Amino acid sequence: MRALRLRPKGAPSIPVEAEAISPDIVAGKALPEIEKLVVHVGNTTRPLGDFFDVEGEVAELAAEQLIIVEGGIPWAKYIGASMTGGRIIVEGDAGMHAGSQMSGGEITVEGSASDWAGAEMRGGLLRIGGDAGDLLGAAYRGSSEGMTGGCIIVEGRAGLETGSFMRRGMVVVLGDVGPFAGAHMNGGEIFVFGRAARRLGAEMRGNGGVIVCLGEVEALLPTFVYDATYRPTFMKLYLRELRDALGVREAGKFIDSAFRRYRGDAAVGGDGEILIAERQGGPG
Repeated sequence: MRALRLRPKGAPSIPVEAEAISPDIVAGKALPEIEKLVVHVGNTTRPLGDFFDVEGEVAELAAEQLIIVEGGIPWAKYIGASMTGGRIIVEGDAGMHAGSQMSGGEITVEGSASDWAGAEMRGGLLRIGGDAGDLLGAAYRGSSEGMTGGCIIVEGRAGLETGSFMRRGMVVVLGDVGPFAGAHMNGGEIFVFGRAARRLGAEMRGNGGVIVCLGEVEALLPTFVYDATYRPTFMKLYLRELRDALGVREAGKFIDSAFRRYRGDAAVGGDGEILIAERQGGPG
């Protein structure tokens, strides 16, 4: 892959909407053209070169482009938004909406990411080395669909409404998740290795959706009904994929675990599943 390097010049006083930091947009352009790409700052527009030193190589195709941001940019929004291929590495924190609506490629945020990371994601892989903010992989307000594909892996914690309105895809959080994880979920998979807070799966409707809790569960809603304790074959396959293909080594500890299965949310006639690893005990 050809590597384009962006070096932040400093932190501006207000956030920068930087959708231009995407393999789809920079591919095939000369370095002077990339420096002139438009970013939005408040109610004005500025060239990308006002905020970053730009150097390196540019590929002809987005799928062959690597963008390396040499430092944290918590003030930059929409990094990799709607990207279809290629790779982005942020060597630090990223701002709001990182990887939102992406459909392909890979984004690695070595630090933490702010709210709405991976919102309405359709495909690709988003890795966050630190914590994620609220509404990870969620639907934007007014939309009925959150994630419809792809995979998000968070090594730290995630905030409120992780995976809300999720339809397909996978979210993996190695730390704790805040309240309302999987709210309105209607498909896909959420894995929580840390503590799952209250209102887990609220108004979950099912259609194949499953929330897997491998750590402590604060409390389940009374509208989730215990069904069985078993060792599902499909869970062994998921956990092996997490361990072997996606590098989530902690998953290997649970391959032979039994799981307590709860169905709901009965308040909306839902048939979703919450699986709680038996070795960790049931909900508190």
